Amino acid sequence: MINIQRTATAGAIAAALALTGTACSPATGSSPSDASADGMTRVSVTLAPIPDSAPLYIAVEQGIFKKHGLEVTITPAPTMGASIPALVSGAAQIGVLANVDAMQASAAGIPLRLFGTTTVTTDKPAQDPGKVYVGKDSGIKQLSDLTGKTIGVSGLGGAGELSLRVALDKSGLDSNQVKFLEVPLDSMLNSLERGQVDAINTISPFTNAAEAAGARYILSPGAVAVPNALQFVMATTDQYIGTNRAVVDKFKAAVDEATAVAAKNPDAVRSILPNYSGTPKELAAVMQLPEFNSDFTKDRARIWSELIAKYGFVKGTIDVDTLIVQNG
Repeated sequence: MINIQRTATAGAIAAALALTGTACSPATGSSPSDASADGMTRVSVTLAPIPDSAPLYIAVEQGIFKKHGLEVTITPAPTMGASIPALVSGAAQIGVLANVDAMQASAAGIPLRLFGTTTVTTDKPAQDPGKVYVGKDSGIKQLSDLTGKTIGVSGLGGAGELSLRVALDKSGLDSNQVKFLEVPLDSMLNSLERGQVDAINTISPFTNAAEAAGARYILSPGAVAVPNALQFVMATTDQYIGTNRAVVDKFKAAVDEATAVAAKNPDAVRSILPNYSGTPKELAAVMQLPEFNSDFTKDRARIWSELIAKYGFVKGTIDVDTLIVQNG
C-alpha cells in the first residue's frame, strides 16, 4: 500500500543544490529531448506513485502520450523529495511534485519551473483526502481541546504541517500551542492507539484504516486552510524548458487530457491505482480520491506561497511570476 512521504526533505533539497552548484556543464536533462526511431520524443518522468500521479499512468495506458508524439518512461521515486535531485541531475526531464516542496526548492535556489497541475485542494471538508483524527476513547471532544496536545504529521516543515497550522489558526486556536511530531504515514494509527500522539493528520487511504479502527474525525485541514490551491504540480528545470518548450507544452496537453479523464471517471483511477501504487483493489475501490483538476494559475499558486512565507516555512523568496510557466 502507498507509504510515500509527501514532503520534500531538507536533504533532498541540499542534494539538488549541490548538483546545481557543482555542475560544470548543463545537466543531461537540459539538452534537446531525444527522438525514437518512430519519430516519438522520449521523455523521462520521476514521480511518487500516489493517487495524484494517476493521470500520467492513464496517459500511458490509454495512449494519450503517444497521441501527442511522446514516448514517456515513468520512474517511481521512493520519496517526494527524491524527484528534485533527479530533475536537477538530468536523470529525469519532468517530475510531479507537491507544490509546497517545489516552492521551497525554488526559494532555496533550485532552478525549477512549474507548468501544470494534476490535483488541486478541495473546499469541501468531506472530500478532503487529508483529515485529523483522535482515538475512539480520546478525551478530545472538539477542536479547541487540541491545545497543548501532540499531533502526528507525515513530515515537519512541509505541506501537511503548514495546512494544519493554518487550519488551526483559522479555527480560533493558536497553532504555536500545539506540538507536532513526525510519524510515517503507515505508523500513524499505531502511534495514536499507543498514545504516542494525541491526534494524527493523515491522508487517504490511511484515513480508511483510521475510521475502521474507530478513530474520530476532527478536522479537514486542507479544505479549511488552502481551498482551491495547487496541490501536485508538473515541474521541470529552467534549462530543460528553455530548449524543449514545445515538448513541455505537448506533455502538459497530454496530462491535462488525462486529468480530465480522471476527474470525469474516478473508476479509471481506481482501476489503475493498484497497478502502480500497491494499493489493494478493495481499498482502491472505496478510498477518497484527490480532486483532479488541470486549472493551473498563478492565483492558485499564491495561496500557498503567501502562507509559506507568513509561517516561515521557507528561507529566501518565492518568485511566483518566474516559477509558474503558463501557455502563451
